[in-house]
Amino acid sequence: MNIEGVVDAIIDLIKVNLIAKTDLTSDASTGDVIVKVENSFNFLPGQEIVLIDYGYNDPSSEHYNSFEYAVVKSVIDTNTIELNTPLISSWLLSEESFIQKTIAHSPLYEQNVLYGDREVIPTDEVAITIEPMSISNDWIYIQGGLNEESRVQITIYGQSTETDEGMRILNKYSKAVYDILNLNMHLNVNDIQTPLFDDINIGDDTFCICDNEENRKNFTVGGSYSFQDNLTPRCAEYCVSEVNISGGEICLKTKREFNKKYSKNEFAIAIKMNRYFYDTRVDSVTFGVIQKGSAVLRASQLSWFGKEVNELPFPQYDRKSICFDKNSPCETTSSP
Repeated sequence: MNIEGVVDAIIDLIKVNLIAKTDLTSDASTGDVIVKVENSFNFLPGQEIVLIDYGYNDPSSEHYNSFEYAVVKSVIDTNTIELNTPLISSWLLSEESFIQKTIAHSPLYEQNVLYGDREVIPTDEVAITIEPMSISNDWIYIQGGLNEESRVQITIYGQSTETDEGMRILNKYSKAVYDILNLNMHLNVNDIQTPLFDDINIGDDTFCICDNEENRKNFTVGGSYSFQDNLTPRCAEYCVSEVNISGGEICLKTKREFNKKYSKNEFAIAIKMNRYFYDTRVDSVTFGVIQKGSAVLRASQLSWFGKEVNELPFPQYDRKSICFDKNSPCETTSSP
């Protein structure tokens, strides 16, 4: 039972998906519709992006206080995105240009995704707070199977209460968060992830990762691990029967052969799951206004729950006993 980890996992999920960023890997010129990027994994057709560089805060830069919105037409591959319309400006590697996901011309910033609600919320920006609400439980089997339900409230604060556009922005962000949480039922809570050293091909029964202290601790004989890359979704778990360490690598032999390919060039990773949620979803969304200090803000509130099984040990020691000193040897009285 650790609701802090659940809240942190939801924060990470929102940041990765709604504030997705990736650097350009080649210059994007005026008129281009093809943009080369480091990793397109968190971008989808129809999503809005903004192109920006680090001249945004430099008064001497061509792009001072300037950026460019665009819409993704298609994700061609891991390193290539096609846009709906040609670029109207050039975005250069020399200026450290990158793209970032946005919604309705209103970007979400990392500092505005908060653990817990706040008395004061920025009134000119979209903000999201994730507030732990409750933990409840019931037995699903005896002995030891305690079903625990964590409940969290996600509040999305919009910008303007005076225009239709402010409400539309709030609705779009609410739908985006709703979809993200319901499309990630098996929430990643404290999972250990590490990149693969080499490709895994169909028929292989070994995978290799970097030799470091954390991997030696977490990737061991008897452990079960799953895998994914940008092309292949997370798979069933593979149990490890043997570990060999040499030359800066940890190579682990699995008890069965792989039936899918995982490519290093597609950002393949091995994953050790720490907590398994078998049922999660947003089960209600409400809209309205909330007063924060002197400001009245549009807001929506999403109610999310996640269920997991906590295996309690049996038999259990009785912890109700009064504390006592170390037992003394039994004293006997000798008969005369």
